[in-house]
Amino acid sequence: MKKWYSFLEVLSFPLKMLFIAIICYGIGNILTSPTYEWLFVIKNEYIILCAEALMRISQFFIVYFPIMCLFRLVSRRINGFTTIITGIIGYVTFLVFTIYFQMTTMPSYAYASILGISVTSSNIAAIANSVKYPIQTGLIGVIVVTVFTRIAYKQSRKRLVNGFFSFIDKDILAVLLNALYCALAGIVFAIGWPRLFNVYYGIIEFIAKDSTNPINLTIYGILDRTLSVLNLGSLIRQPFWFRSMGGSVMNMVGESIVGDVNMWNGVVNSGIVSIQAGKYITPYYVLNIFAIPGMLLAFSILNTDKIEKRKHRLFFLLAIIASMFTNILVPVEIVLLLLCPVLFIFHLLYSGILFGLFHMMGVYLGYLTTNTNVIAAPCGTFLEWLTYFTNANYKMDATMVLIVGLISFVIYFVVTLLFFNFLASDIFNTGKTDIVAKGMIDAVGGGANIKMIYSSVNHLTVQVFDSTLINPRKIQQLGAVKLYETKAGFIIDYGCGSRIISRAMNKELRKSIR
Repeated sequence: MKKWYSFLEVLSFPLKMLFIAIICYGIGNILTSPTYEWLFVIKNEYIILCAEALMRISQFFIVYFPIMCLFRLVSRRINGFTTIITGIIGYVTFLVFTIYFQMTTMPSYAYASILGISVTSSNIAAIANSVKYPIQTGLIGVIVVTVFTRIAYKQSRKRLVNGFFSFIDKDILAVLLNALYCALAGIVFAIGWPRLFNVYYGIIEFIAKDSTNPINLTIYGILDRTLSVLNLGSLIRQPFWFRSMGGSVMNMVGESIVGDVNMWNGVVNSGIVSIQAGKYITPYYVLNIFAIPGMLLAFSILNTDKIEKRKHRLFFLLAIIASMFTNILVPVEIVLLLLCPVLFIFHLLYSGILFGLFHMMGVYLGYLTTNTNVIAAPCGTFLEWLTYFTNANYKMDATMVLIVGLISFVIYFVVTLLFFNFLASDIFNTGKTDIVAKGMIDAVGGGANIKMIYSSVNHLTVQVFDSTLINPRKIQQLGAVKLYETKAGFIIDYGCGSRIISRAMNKELRKSIR
Protein backbone atom coordinates (compact mmCIF):
# COMPACT_ATOMS: atom_id res chain seq x y z
CA MET A 1 0.00 0.00 0.00
CA LYS A 2 2.95 2.32 0.66
CA LYS A 3 3.96 2.00 -2.99
CA TRP A 4 0.35 2.45 -4.09
CA TYR A 5 -0.09 5.66 -2.07
CA SER A 6 3.10 7.07 -3.59
CA PHE A 7 1.43 7.23 -7.01
CA LEU A 8 -0.87 9.96 -5.73
CA GLU A 9 2.17 12.16 -5.05
CA VAL A 10 3.73 11.23 -8.41
CA LEU A 11 0.58 11.98 -10.40
CA SER A 12 -0.43 15.12 -8.48
CA PHE A 13 0.70 17.46 -11.29
CA PRO A 14 -1.22 15.69 -14.12
CA LEU A 15 -4.27 15.49 -11.86
CA LYS A 16 -4.12 19.23 -11.15
CA MET A 17 -3.79 19.91 -14.88
CA LEU A 18 -6.80 17.67 -15.58
CA PHE A 19 -8.80 19.43 -12.85
CA ILE A 20 -8.04 22.88 -14.30
CA ALA A 21 -8.70 21.70 -17.88
CA ILE A 22 -12.13 20.33 -16.93
CA ILE A 23 -13.08 23.60 -15.22
CA CYS A 24 -11.95 25.62 -18.27
CA TYR A 25 -13.84 23.33 -20.63
CA GLY A 26 -16.95 23.65 -18.47
CA ILE A 27 -16.72 27.46 -18.47
CA GLY A 28 -16.38 27.48 -22.26
CA ASN A 29 -19.35 25.13 -22.58
CA ILE A 30 -21.53 27.34 -20.35
CA LEU A 31 -20.67 30.43 -22.43
CA THR A 32 -21.33 28.80 -25.81
CA SER A 33 -24.02 26.16 -25.25
CA PRO A 34 -27.53 27.08 -26.49
CA THR A 35 -28.92 25.09 -23.55
CA TYR A 36 -28.54 28.12 -21.29
CA GLU A 37 -30.12 30.71 -23.60
CA TRP A 38 -33.03 30.99 -21.15
CA LEU A 39 -30.53 32.31 -18.57
CA PHE A 40 -28.28 34.52 -20.72
CA VAL A 41 -27.33 35.06 -24.36
CA ILE A 42 -23.82 36.05 -25.39
CA LYS A 43 -23.62 37.74 -28.78
CA ASN A 44 -20.14 39.24 -28.55
CA GLU A 45 -18.01 37.30 -31.03
CA TYR A 46 -14.78 37.95 -29.14
CA ILE A 47 -16.19 36.31 -26.01
CA ILE A 48 -17.46 33.37 -28.07
CA LEU A 49 -14.08 33.10 -29.82
CA CYS A 50 -12.20 33.04 -26.50
CA ALA A 51 -14.67 30.52 -25.04
CA GLU A 52 -14.33 28.15 -28.02
CA ALA A 53 -10.53 28.48 -27.97
CA LEU A 54 -10.56 27.72 -24.24
CA MET A 55 -12.63 24.59 -24.90
CA ARG A 56 -10.29 23.33 -27.63
CA ILE A 57 -7.19 23.82 -25.49
CA SER A 58 -8.85 22.22 -22.46
CA GLN A 59 -10.14 19.33 -24.55
CA PHE A 60 -6.57 18.57 -25.65
CA PHE A 61 -5.37 18.24 -22.06
CA ILE A 62 -8.41 16.15 -21.05
CA VAL A 63 -8.06 13.73 -23.96
CA TYR A 64 -4.28 13.43 -23.57
CA PHE A 65 -4.28 13.15 -19.79
CA PRO A 66 -2.75 9.61 -20.05
CA ILE A 67 0.26 11.07 -21.90
CA MET A 68 0.80 13.63 -19.12
CA CYS A 69 0.74 10.69 -16.71
CA LEU A 70 3.33 8.92 -18.88
CA PHE A 71 5.67 11.92 -18.72
CA ARG A 72 5.38 12.06 -14.94
CA LEU A 73 5.70 8.32 -14.36
CA VAL A 74 8.87 7.89 -16.43
CA SER A 75 10.62 11.12 -15.40
CA ARG A 76 13.57 10.93 -13.01
CA ARG A 77 15.50 13.49 -11.02
CA ILE A 78 18.64 12.59 -12.99
CA ASN A 79 18.36 12.28 -16.77
CA GLY A 80 14.68 13.22 -16.65
CA PHE A 81 14.67 14.56 -20.22
CA THR A 82 16.16 11.29 -21.53
CA THR A 83 13.53 9.12 -19.87
CA ILE A 84 10.68 11.35 -21.10
CA ILE A 85 11.96 11.20 -24.71
CA THR A 86 12.43 7.44 -24.30
CA GLY A 87 8.86 7.14 -23.07
CA ILE A 88 7.45 9.22 -25.96
CA ILE A 89 9.28 7.12 -28.57
CA GLY A 90 8.14 3.94 -26.83
CA TYR A 91 4.51 5.08 -26.74
CA VAL A 92 4.50 6.10 -30.42
CA THR A 93 6.09 2.75 -31.32
CA PHE A 94 3.46 0.96 -29.26
CA LEU A 95 0.61 2.81 -31.03
CA VAL A 96 2.02 2.26 -34.54
CA PHE A 97 2.40 -1.49 -33.97
CA THR A 98 -1.21 -1.74 -32.77
CA ILE A 99 -2.15 -0.46 -36.25
CA TYR A 100 -0.03 -2.82 -38.33
CA PHE A 101 -0.76 -6.02 -36.43
CA GLN A 102 -4.54 -5.70 -36.08
CA MET A 103 -5.91 -9.16 -36.82
CA THR A 104 -9.62 -8.40 -36.55
CA THR A 105 -11.85 -5.36 -36.92
CA MET A 106 -13.55 -3.82 -33.89
CA PRO A 107 -16.18 -1.05 -33.88
CA SER A 108 -14.84 2.37 -34.91
CA TYR A 109 -15.06 3.75 -31.35
CA ALA A 110 -12.44 1.18 -30.26
CA TYR A 111 -9.85 3.18 -32.24
CA ALA A 112 -8.67 6.78 -32.05
CA SER A 113 -6.26 9.08 -33.89
CA ILE A 114 -4.01 9.46 -30.86
CA LEU A 115 -1.40 12.19 -31.42
CA GLY A 116 -2.62 12.31 -35.03
CA ILE A 117 -1.16 8.86 -35.76
CA SER A 118 -2.87 6.94 -38.56
CA VAL A 119 -2.08 4.88 -41.65
CA THR A 120 -3.82 6.15 -44.79
CA SER A 121 -2.15 3.88 -47.35
CA SER A 122 -0.09 0.72 -47.28
CA ASN A 123 1.28 -2.04 -49.50
CA ILE A 124 0.03 -4.60 -46.99
CA ALA A 125 -3.23 -6.09 -48.24
CA ALA A 126 -4.82 -6.34 -44.78
CA ILE A 127 -4.71 -2.58 -44.20
CA ALA A 128 -4.68 -1.26 -47.77
CA ASN A 129 -7.36 1.04 -49.18
CA SER A 130 -8.58 2.19 -45.76
CA VAL A 131 -7.57 4.53 -42.96
CA LYS A 132 -6.35 2.73 -39.85
CA TYR A 133 -5.97 4.19 -36.35
CA PRO A 134 -4.28 2.95 -33.17
CA ILE A 135 -6.28 0.88 -30.71
CA GLN A 136 -7.58 2.86 -27.73
CA THR A 137 -5.88 1.51 -24.61
CA GLY A 138 -6.12 4.57 -22.36
CA LEU A 139 -4.16 4.44 -19.12
CA ILE A 140 -3.60 0.68 -19.55
CA GLY A 141 -1.32 1.27 -22.55
CA VAL A 142 0.44 4.10 -20.70
CA ILE A 143 1.13 1.82 -17.71
CA VAL A 144 2.59 -0.86 -20.01
CA VAL A 145 4.84 1.66 -21.77
CA THR A 146 5.90 3.12 -18.40
CA VAL A 147 6.98 -0.29 -17.12
CA PHE A 148 9.05 -1.04 -20.23
CA THR A 149 10.57 2.45 -20.24
CA ARG A 150 11.80 2.05 -16.68
CA ILE A 151 13.11 -1.46 -17.41
CA ALA A 152 14.92 -0.30 -20.56
CA TYR A 153 16.48 2.66 -18.72
CA LYS A 154 17.76 0.48 -15.86
CA GLN A 155 19.21 -2.08 -18.29
CA SER A 156 20.94 0.65 -20.31
CA ARG A 157 22.75 1.91 -17.18
CA LYS A 158 24.51 -1.47 -16.84
CA ARG A 159 26.08 -1.27 -20.30
CA LEU A 160 29.86 -1.01 -20.56
CA VAL A 161 31.22 1.78 -22.77
CA ASN A 162 33.78 -0.47 -24.44
CA GLY A 163 32.91 -2.77 -27.34
CA PHE A 164 32.11 -2.85 -31.03
CA PHE A 165 29.01 -0.68 -30.57
CA SER A 166 30.66 1.76 -28.19
CA PHE A 167 29.34 4.68 -30.31
CA ILE A 168 25.88 3.83 -28.95
CA ASP A 169 25.81 5.52 -25.57
CA LYS A 170 23.60 4.55 -22.63
CA ASP A 171 20.83 7.03 -23.45
CA ILE A 172 20.49 5.85 -27.07
CA LEU A 173 20.55 2.25 -25.88
CA ALA A 174 17.64 3.02 -23.53
CA VAL A 175 15.65 4.42 -26.48
CA LEU A 176 16.43 1.41 -28.70
CA LEU A 177 15.64 -1.15 -26.00
CA ASN A 178 12.38 0.57 -25.12
CA ALA A 179 11.34 0.83 -28.77
CA LEU A 180 11.91 -2.94 -29.10
CA TYR A 181 9.96 -3.76 -25.93
CA CYS A 182 7.08 -1.42 -26.84
CA ALA A 183 6.93 -2.82 -30.38
CA LEU A 184 6.49 -6.31 -28.93
CA ALA A 185 3.89 -4.96 -26.49
CA GLY A 186 2.06 -3.31 -29.41
CA ILE A 187 1.95 -6.63 -31.27
CA VAL A 188 0.61 -8.43 -28.19
CA PHE A 189 -2.05 -5.77 -27.69
CA ALA A 190 -3.03 -5.79 -31.39
CA ILE A 191 -3.60 -9.55 -31.20
CA GLY A 192 -4.94 -9.86 -27.65
CA TRP A 193 -6.97 -6.67 -27.19
CA PRO A 194 -9.71 -7.64 -29.72
CA ARG A 195 -10.23 -10.88 -27.79
CA LEU A 196 -10.70 -8.94 -24.56
CA PHE A 197 -12.93 -6.49 -26.42
CA ASN A 198 -15.16 -9.35 -27.62
CA VAL A 199 -15.73 -10.35 -23.99
CA TYR A 200 -16.49 -6.72 -23.11
CA TYR A 201 -18.77 -6.36 -26.15
CA GLY A 202 -20.71 -9.38 -24.98
CA ILE A 203 -21.32 -7.61 -21.65
CA ILE A 204 -22.60 -4.39 -23.21
CA GLU A 205 -24.76 -6.39 -25.64
CA PHE A 206 -26.25 -8.15 -22.61
CA ILE A 207 -26.97 -4.72 -21.04
CA ALA A 208 -28.52 -3.37 -24.25
CA LYS A 209 -30.80 -6.40 -24.82
CA ASP A 210 -32.76 -5.65 -21.65
CA SER A 211 -32.10 -2.03 -20.75
CA THR A 212 -35.38 -1.97 -18.79
CA ASN A 213 -33.78 -4.23 -16.18
CA PRO A 214 -32.40 -2.16 -13.24
CA ILE A 215 -29.64 -4.75 -12.73
CA ASN A 216 -28.40 -4.21 -16.28
CA LEU A 217 -28.35 -0.45 -15.74
CA THR A 218 -26.44 -0.93 -12.48
CA ILE A 219 -23.82 -2.92 -14.38
CA TYR A 220 -23.72 -0.15 -16.98
CA GLY A 221 -23.10 2.48 -14.29
CA ILE A 222 -20.22 0.54 -12.73
CA LEU A 223 -18.65 -0.08 -16.15
CA ASP A 224 -19.05 3.55 -17.18
CA ARG A 225 -17.23 4.91 -14.11
CA THR A 226 -14.51 2.24 -14.28
CA LEU A 227 -13.75 2.86 -17.96
CA SER A 228 -13.86 6.64 -17.49
CA VAL A 229 -11.11 6.41 -14.85
CA LEU A 230 -9.03 4.40 -17.34
CA ASN A 231 -9.62 7.09 -20.02
CA LEU A 232 -11.65 4.53 -22.00
CA GLY A 233 -15.08 6.08 -21.47
CA SER A 234 -15.77 6.24 -25.21
CA LEU A 235 -15.89 2.42 -25.31
CA ILE A 236 -19.19 2.50 -23.43
CA ARG A 237 -20.53 5.98 -24.05
CA GLN A 238 -20.34 5.98 -27.85
CA PRO A 239 -22.49 2.84 -28.32
CA PHE A 240 -25.08 3.86 -25.71
CA TRP A 241 -25.13 7.63 -26.10
CA PHE A 242 -25.00 7.90 -29.89
CA ARG A 243 -25.67 4.43 -31.34
CA SER A 244 -28.37 1.79 -31.43
CA MET A 245 -27.41 0.17 -28.12
CA GLY A 246 -28.84 3.24 -26.37
CA GLY A 247 -32.25 2.67 -27.95
CA SER A 248 -34.10 4.25 -30.85
CA VAL A 249 -37.19 6.37 -31.48
CA MET A 250 -39.07 7.65 -34.53
CA ASN A 251 -39.35 11.42 -34.81
CA MET A 252 -42.29 13.43 -36.16
CA VAL A 253 -41.16 13.11 -39.78
CA GLY A 254 -40.56 9.37 -39.62
CA GLU A 255 -36.79 9.44 -39.16
CA SER A 256 -35.17 6.98 -36.77
CA ILE A 257 -33.10 8.53 -33.97
CA VAL A 258 -30.64 6.20 -32.23
CA GLY A 259 -28.66 6.65 -29.04
CA ASP A 260 -29.75 7.89 -25.63
CA VAL A 261 -28.31 11.41 -26.00
CA ASN A 262 -29.62 11.81 -29.55
CA MET A 263 -33.05 10.61 -28.40
CA TRP A 264 -33.06 13.10 -25.51
CA ASN A 265 -32.19 15.97 -27.84
CA GLY A 266 -35.03 14.91 -30.13
CA VAL A 267 -37.49 14.62 -27.24
CA VAL A 268 -36.67 18.03 -25.75
CA ASN A 269 -36.61 19.83 -29.09
CA SER A 270 -39.98 18.38 -30.13
CA GLY A 271 -41.63 18.93 -26.73
CA ILE A 272 -42.48 15.22 -26.29
CA VAL A 273 -42.48 14.04 -22.66
CA SER A 274 -40.64 10.95 -21.40
CA ILE A 275 -39.88 7.98 -23.64
CA GLN A 276 -37.20 6.73 -21.21
CA ALA A 277 -34.53 8.77 -22.97
CA GLY A 278 -31.89 10.08 -20.59
CA LYS A 279 -31.57 6.95 -18.42
CA TYR A 280 -27.82 6.74 -19.10
CA ILE A 281 -27.33 10.34 -17.92
CA THR A 282 -29.68 10.96 -14.95
CA PRO A 283 -27.36 9.74 -12.13
CA TYR A 284 -24.70 12.29 -13.12
CA TYR A 285 -26.90 15.08 -11.77
CA VAL A 286 -26.81 13.44 -8.35
CA LEU A 287 -23.09 12.59 -8.45
CA ASN A 288 -21.95 16.03 -9.63
CA ILE A 289 -24.33 18.32 -7.76
CA PHE A 290 -24.70 16.44 -4.48
CA ALA A 291 -22.57 13.32 -3.88
CA ILE A 292 -19.09 14.60 -4.76
CA PRO A 293 -19.68 17.96 -2.98
CA GLY A 294 -20.71 15.96 0.12
CA MET A 295 -17.45 14.04 -0.02
CA LEU A 296 -15.38 17.18 -0.62
CA LEU A 297 -17.02 18.91 2.34
CA ALA A 298 -16.10 15.93 4.52
CA PHE A 299 -12.49 16.15 3.26
CA SER A 300 -12.41 19.79 4.32
CA ILE A 301 -13.75 19.04 7.79
CA LEU A 302 -11.24 16.21 8.31
CA ASN A 303 -8.37 18.71 8.15
CA THR A 304 -7.64 19.64 11.79
CA ASP A 305 -4.76 22.03 11.13
CA LYS A 306 -6.29 25.53 11.35
CA ILE A 307 -3.57 27.10 9.19
CA GLU A 308 -3.84 24.37 6.53
CA LYS A 309 -7.62 24.51 6.76
CA ARG A 310 -7.69 28.20 5.88
CA LYS A 311 -5.27 27.61 3.02
CA HIS A 312 -7.31 24.76 1.52
CA ARG A 313 -10.76 26.19 2.27
CA LEU A 314 -10.79 28.15 -0.99
CA PHE A 315 -9.68 25.07 -2.94
CA PHE A 316 -12.48 22.89 -1.56
CA LEU A 317 -15.02 25.65 -2.21
CA LEU A 318 -13.77 25.93 -5.80
CA ALA A 319 -13.84 22.12 -6.18
CA ILE A 320 -17.45 21.94 -4.94
CA ILE A 321 -18.53 24.69 -7.35
CA ALA A 322 -16.58 23.01 -10.17
CA SER A 323 -18.27 19.67 -9.44
CA MET A 324 -21.71 21.27 -9.60
CA PHE A 325 -21.11 23.30 -12.76
CA THR A 326 -18.48 21.40 -14.79
CA ASN A 327 -18.32 17.69 -13.79
CA ILE A 328 -14.96 16.84 -12.11
CA LEU A 329 -15.82 13.18 -11.51
CA VAL A 330 -12.73 11.68 -13.17
CA PRO A 331 -9.99 13.51 -11.20
CA VAL A 332 -11.88 12.93 -7.93
CA GLU A 333 -12.27 9.23 -8.74
CA ILE A 334 -8.58 8.83 -9.58
CA VAL A 335 -7.67 10.48 -6.26
CA LEU A 336 -10.05 8.10 -4.47
CA LEU A 337 -8.56 5.09 -6.27
CA LEU A 338 -5.00 6.04 -5.29
CA LEU A 339 -5.75 7.34 -1.78
CA CYS A 340 -8.49 5.01 -0.51
CA PRO A 341 -9.49 2.13 -2.87
CA VAL A 342 -12.22 1.00 -0.44
CA LEU A 343 -14.00 4.36 -0.74
CA PHE A 344 -13.53 4.21 -4.51
CA ILE A 345 -15.27 0.81 -4.62
CA PHE A 346 -18.13 2.24 -2.52
CA HIS A 347 -18.43 5.10 -5.02
CA LEU A 348 -18.51 2.68 -7.99
CA LEU A 349 -21.25 0.56 -6.42
CA TYR A 350 -23.30 3.59 -5.36
CA SER A 351 -23.00 5.11 -8.85
CA GLY A 352 -24.21 1.86 -10.41
CA ILE A 353 -27.15 1.61 -7.98
CA LEU A 354 -28.24 5.14 -8.95
CA PHE A 355 -28.62 4.07 -12.60
CA GLY A 356 -30.90 1.19 -11.61
CA LEU A 357 -32.77 3.23 -8.99
CA PHE A 358 -33.73 6.09 -11.29
CA HIS A 359 -34.98 3.67 -13.93
CA MET A 360 -37.13 1.90 -11.32
CA MET A 361 -38.51 5.31 -10.28
CA GLY A 362 -39.14 6.30 -13.91
CA VAL A 363 -37.03 9.44 -13.51
CA TYR A 364 -35.12 10.61 -16.60
CA LEU A 365 -33.04 13.73 -17.21
CA GLY A 366 -30.73 13.61 -20.22
CA TYR A 367 -27.91 15.67 -21.66
CA LEU A 368 -28.46 18.30 -24.36
CA THR A 369 -25.49 18.33 -26.70
CA THR A 370 -24.46 17.85 -30.31
CA ASN A 371 -20.81 17.21 -29.42
CA THR A 372 -19.82 13.56 -29.79
CA ASN A 373 -16.57 13.95 -27.86
CA VAL A 374 -17.61 11.92 -24.83
CA ILE A 375 -14.31 12.13 -22.92
CA ALA A 376 -14.77 15.82 -22.07
CA ALA A 377 -18.59 15.79 -21.86
CA PRO A 378 -19.77 18.04 -18.95
CA CYS A 379 -23.03 16.14 -18.43
CA GLY A 380 -25.23 16.30 -15.34
CA THR A 381 -24.41 19.85 -14.25
CA PHE A 382 -26.33 22.26 -12.02
CA LEU A 383 -27.30 24.74 -14.74
CA GLU A 384 -28.74 22.02 -16.96
CA TRP A 385 -30.65 20.57 -13.98
CA LEU A 386 -31.99 24.08 -13.32
CA THR A 387 -33.09 24.25 -16.96
CA TYR A 388 -35.31 21.20 -16.47
CA PHE A 389 -36.46 22.31 -13.02
CA THR A 390 -37.92 25.46 -14.56
CA ASN A 391 -39.59 23.43 -17.34
CA ALA A 392 -43.09 22.14 -16.51
CA ASN A 393 -42.51 18.96 -18.57
CA TYR A 394 -39.49 17.89 -16.51
CA LYS A 395 -40.02 19.59 -13.13
CA MET A 396 -41.20 16.38 -11.43
CA ASP A 397 -38.14 14.43 -12.63
CA ALA A 398 -35.86 17.29 -11.58
CA THR A 399 -37.53 17.35 -8.14
CA MET A 400 -36.94 13.61 -7.67
CA VAL A 401 -33.31 14.13 -8.62
CA LEU A 402 -33.15 16.84 -5.94
CA ILE A 403 -34.58 14.50 -3.27
CA VAL A 404 -32.27 11.59 -4.15
CA GLY A 405 -29.40 14.07 -4.42
CA LEU A 406 -29.89 15.47 -0.92
CA ILE A 407 -29.98 11.92 0.49
CA SER A 408 -26.80 11.09 -1.48
CA PHE A 409 -25.10 14.23 -0.14
CA VAL A 410 -25.69 13.04 3.43
CA ILE A 411 -24.61 9.45 2.62
CA TYR A 412 -21.34 10.52 0.95
CA PHE A 413 -20.61 13.01 3.73
CA VAL A 414 -21.22 10.49 6.54
CA VAL A 415 -19.49 7.53 4.81
CA THR A 416 -16.40 9.66 4.12
CA LEU A 417 -16.18 10.81 7.75
CA LEU A 418 -16.72 7.26 9.06
CA PHE A 419 -14.12 5.81 6.73
CA PHE A 420 -11.30 8.21 7.58
CA ASN A 421 -12.13 8.25 11.30
CA PHE A 422 -12.59 4.52 11.89
CA LEU A 423 -12.05 2.27 8.83
CA ALA A 424 -9.03 3.59 6.94
CA SER A 425 -6.46 1.78 9.11
CA ASP A 426 -6.51 -1.50 11.05
CA ILE A 427 -10.16 -2.20 10.26
CA PHE A 428 -10.06 -5.52 12.18
CA ASN A 429 -8.63 -3.90 15.33
CA THR A 430 -5.45 -6.01 15.45
CA GLY A 431 -3.54 -3.38 17.40
CA LYS A 432 -1.41 -2.29 14.46
CA THR A 433 -2.57 1.33 14.76
CA ASP A 434 -1.38 1.57 18.38
CA ILE A 435 1.98 0.03 17.45
CA VAL A 436 2.46 2.53 14.60
CA ALA A 437 1.37 5.43 16.82
CA LYS A 438 3.84 4.53 19.57
CA GLY A 439 6.58 3.99 17.00
CA MET A 440 5.81 7.34 15.36
CA ILE A 441 6.02 9.15 18.71
CA ASP A 442 9.44 7.61 19.33
CA ALA A 443 10.55 8.43 15.76
CA VAL A 444 9.84 12.15 16.24
CA GLY A 445 11.83 12.34 19.47
CA GLY A 446 9.29 11.16 22.04
CA GLY A 447 6.24 12.74 23.57
CA ALA A 448 8.26 15.48 25.28
CA ASN A 449 9.46 16.71 21.87
CA ILE A 450 5.94 17.08 20.39
CA LYS A 451 4.20 20.45 20.43
CA MET A 452 1.10 19.60 18.41
CA ILE A 453 -0.25 16.97 16.01
CA TYR A 454 -2.66 17.77 13.18
CA SER A 455 -4.07 15.61 10.40
CA SER A 456 -5.85 15.61 7.05
CA VAL A 457 -7.11 12.87 4.72
CA ASN A 458 -3.64 11.89 3.49
CA HIS A 459 -1.00 13.21 5.91
CA LEU A 460 -0.34 14.21 9.48
CA THR A 461 1.59 17.27 10.65
CA VAL A 462 3.83 17.09 13.70
CA GLN A 463 5.23 20.24 15.34
CA VAL A 464 8.34 19.53 17.44
CA PHE A 465 10.63 21.46 19.77
CA ASP A 466 13.89 19.94 18.47
CA SER A 467 13.96 18.87 14.80
CA THR A 468 17.32 17.11 15.21
CA LEU A 469 15.59 14.32 17.15
CA ILE A 470 13.53 13.29 14.10
CA ASN A 471 14.39 9.80 12.77
CA PRO A 472 13.34 9.77 9.06
CA ARG A 473 14.39 6.16 8.46
CA LYS A 474 12.23 4.85 11.28
CA ILE A 475 9.26 6.94 10.10
CA GLN A 476 9.57 5.38 6.64
CA GLN A 477 9.88 1.90 8.16
CA LEU A 478 6.56 2.52 9.92
CA GLY A 479 4.89 2.91 6.50
CA ALA A 480 5.13 6.62 5.75
CA VAL A 481 5.24 7.46 2.04
CA LYS A 482 7.01 10.79 2.41
CA LEU A 483 8.46 13.10 5.08
CA TYR A 484 9.27 16.77 4.58
CA GLU A 485 9.52 19.91 6.67
CA THR A 486 7.40 23.04 6.25
CA LYS A 487 6.67 26.15 8.31
CA ALA A 488 3.69 24.32 9.79
CA GLY A 489 5.90 21.43 10.98
CA PHE A 490 6.97 18.01 9.71
CA ILE A 491 4.52 16.61 7.15
CA ILE A 492 4.28 12.81 7.29
CA ASP A 493 2.35 11.33 4.36
CA TYR A 494 0.74 8.17 5.70
CA GLY A 495 -2.02 7.75 3.12
CA CYS A 496 -5.67 7.40 4.10
CA GLY A 497 -4.74 6.15 7.58
CA SER A 498 -3.16 9.47 8.55
CA ARG A 499 -6.11 10.73 10.57
CA ILE A 500 -6.45 7.51 12.56
CA ILE A 501 -2.70 7.46 13.28
CA SER A 502 -2.89 11.09 14.38
CA ARG A 503 -5.74 10.36 16.79
CA ALA A 504 -3.90 7.34 18.19
CA MET A 505 -0.76 9.44 18.73
CA ASN A 506 -2.75 12.12 20.57
CA LYS A 507 -4.35 9.39 22.68
CA GLU A 508 -0.90 8.02 23.63
CA LEU A 509 0.27 11.54 24.52
CA ARG A 510 -2.72 12.03 26.83
CA LYS A 511 -1.95 8.72 28.51
CA SER A 512 1.66 9.73 29.12
CA ILE A 513 0.53 13.03 30.72
CA ARG A 514 -1.68 11.12 33.15
